[in-house]
Amino acid sequence: MASSSAQLFIPYSESTQGPWIVRRASLPLGRYASQRMAITAAEAMAPGLSDSLGRPVEIHVQQADGTWEEHTYVVAGLVAQGNVPSAGVNRHL
Repeated sequence: MASSSAQLFIPYSESTQGPWIVRRASLPLGRYASQRMAITAAEAMAPGLSDSLGRPVEIHVQQADGTWEEHTYVVAGLVAQGNVPSAGVNRHL
């Protein structure tokens, strides 16, 4: 079944110096020195990717315990994800 959104993933990096990699499926889109830099880059990529694919983009960030969180971010004053939880992320086990 096809997803209604495009997915960007930022796997956890054991090293504090990275690299933190932004991926779309198995394709690496960029390598960054910190998780924050990788998230910022994914946020910057999302609008263009959404425009080119004609569907929303979700960003998923892996935590140290192996769980994935859906990253919620704001674009031009609008929340880029649907329902925003109070913590700003949705946890995936």
